[in-house]
Amino acid sequence: MKYERMFLSDYHVHSAASFDAGEPAGIEDILKAAAAENIDQIAVCDHYDVNWVLEGTNPKIDFKASRDNINEAKQKINCKTELLLGVELGQPHQSAESDAHARELLRINDFDFVLCAMHNARNEQDFYYIDYTNPDKPQLEAMFERYSRELCELAAWGKFHALAHIDYPVRYFKINKIEIDTSKYHDLYKDVFKIMINRGIILEVNTSGLYRENFWSVMPSFELLKVYKDTGGELLCMGSDAHSAAQLGGLCKRFASVYAELIKIGFKYITVLKNKKIEQIKIEI
Repeated sequence: MKYERMFLSDYHVHSAASFDAGEPAGIEDILKAAAAENIDQIAVCDHYDVNWVLEGTNPKIDFKASRDNINEAKQKINCKTELLLGVELGQPHQSAESDAHARELLRINDFDFVLCAMHNARNEQDFYYIDYTNPDKPQLEAMFERYSRELCELAAWGKFHALAHIDYPVRYFKINKIEIDTSKYHDLYKDVFKIMINRGIILEVNTSGLYRENFWSVMPSFELLKVYKDTGGELLCMGSDAHSAAQLGGLCKRFASVYAELIKIGFKYITVLKNKKIEQIKIEI
């Protein structure tokens, strides 16, 4: 299929159903903002961290209501933007209970797109909640290593389309000005990438660091994206990780700057889903 211009897709946007959403974050707000940015396809992927939901820390989400809101928004707003129901599924692999819960969630909700994430290693804190006031670098390095190793388990679980912000801890290291040499973990990431490549799992290029936290890096870093490419990886999707409709502003420009860097690394295509099937779109800027 050919397009008159670069097909623009964003597979990581949060609505008001996410516990940490900003304002405005209604489905209609998101669709209007996406249309204004000429985004062809956008997936609403609200947080569903299975371990935290089971513990009662995070609320469950009524995805049927989300689907109804998407359908209502499509009827009210006449635009070309395709709005998908997705989910950001966190830590589904960490216990037999979370595995069973996640499988049932996927069974009863016919998601258009499933984005999977790992925000904490097993039995540890989400890196978001760690106190970085007096950082213990050896401890943080050990946590990052455990996180990186466990990603292989998540990739092997495999019941999803794409893996989000695969070097998630680095977001908080950078925000808190903590310098950790993550290159020594690249061999661990090669193991993760090999599993992803064999299973046809897409790697998300998360752009939130370019505008939301302002640590001026994508996740994974361009350095780690080169490791992915050298390992044989080709499947990349774009995600803004926007937590409000307002954060979609300027998305086209941000994505274009990322595309330029991806081309330098050697990537030629961005991956999209059409009728839940993978399609490669040539990068054109």
